[in-house]
Amino acid sequence: MRTEQSLFRQREGWLHSNNPLQKTTFVLALGGIDIIAKPEIFEAIRMRYPDADIILSSTAGEIHDNAVYDESVSVTAIELEHTQTRVLAFPVTDHANSYDCGVAIARQLQAPKLKHILIFSDGHRINGDDLIQGINSEVGPEVIVTGGLAGDAGRFSGTRVGHNEIPVDNRMVAIGFYGDRLQVTHGSQGGWDPFGPIREVTRSDKNVLHELDGENALEVYKRYLGPRAEELPGAALLFPLCILNDHHEHQLVRTILSIDEASGSMTFAGNIPQGSEVQFMMSNFDRLVDGANSAAVVASEHCTDLPPQLVLMISCVGRKIVLNQRVEEEVDAVRSIYGQQPAYTGFYSNGEISPSRGVNSCALHNQTMTITTYTEH
Repeated sequence: MRTEQSLFRQREGWLHSNNPLQKTTFVLALGGIDIIAKPEIFEAIRMRYPDADIILSSTAGEIHDNAVYDESVSVTAIELEHTQTRVLAFPVTDHANSYDCGVAIARQLQAPKLKHILIFSDGHRINGDDLIQGINSEVGPEVIVTGGLAGDAGRFSGTRVGHNEIPVDNRMVAIGFYGDRLQVTHGSQGGWDPFGPIREVTRSDKNVLHELDGENALEVYKRYLGPRAEELPGAALLFPLCILNDHHEHQLVRTILSIDEASGSMTFAGNIPQGSEVQFMMSNFDRLVDGANSAAVVASEHCTDLPPQLVLMISCVGRKIVLNQRVEEEVDAVRSIYGQQPAYTGFYSNGEISPSRGVNSCALHNQTMTITTYTEH
């Protein structure tokens, strides 16, 4: 595997690395919502990589090498020598629901020696939980599934994804990797602290939450937010909801995508099962950075003696808002595990896709740092 990275910023234009590739397999272009869909951006990438599959996704911030940017385009070109890839792209609305989207992805990519599926999904219309359940229904635990939901700078109004075209709303892209010579590892950690009482979800419909303890869920949430309730849904990124397991341990964290004042409901990136117990969470700066470090440690536990050649970081937009000007500290925490050798890329998302620690099947996460590493030998 070889990589080449470029960065576009409005003032500086294109900055290219001095590591030209002979034959590019695919390109990841991750950019701000207001810039990634500009025709001249796609045209410049296509001109530099005329024969490659180009995957584009909007973000809530771009991770490029050792820095975090806003409204830039981070481009990573990858050349694979011993691994085959196949790219799928289709509108989310081509299928009846998000579960069917996941089934379609898995069935179409299913083939001998399928090693890994990397997903870049619409981050506004999709039900990430159902998407992942659909994939899990068709692939075994030997296939590592990771990726993320596109971002839109925390606006929750619409995201853009594309394959060999200018990225658009309502799009799904999945890459299948095939072969025995690609090592893929993964790790996902949070770093949020619970607060307040444990509450029961007394009415919900998949990812739409209506009632907590028999009370209007939105009104309960507003009480916790206090003066910041007027900033919903954006303010909800600071106070996510954690679904607890039977032992009242943290299980999955969920972030709000939108609210409906008329019905008093909240729509989350993933399902909030009726009858489940949940708890509000709040940020702890040091624990968020430690969580990023822990995600890298978990991913490194699966590595052989070959170090990663590419590290893909997908972190939640809520983490970026909390960390603010110190957001690069979580990138530094990851780099402290892997060193200077790998290429680093990634973005801030509306949801992260990865297996949890000790679990083979993938899941949708919110408010985590999720890491996927790649090494070809």
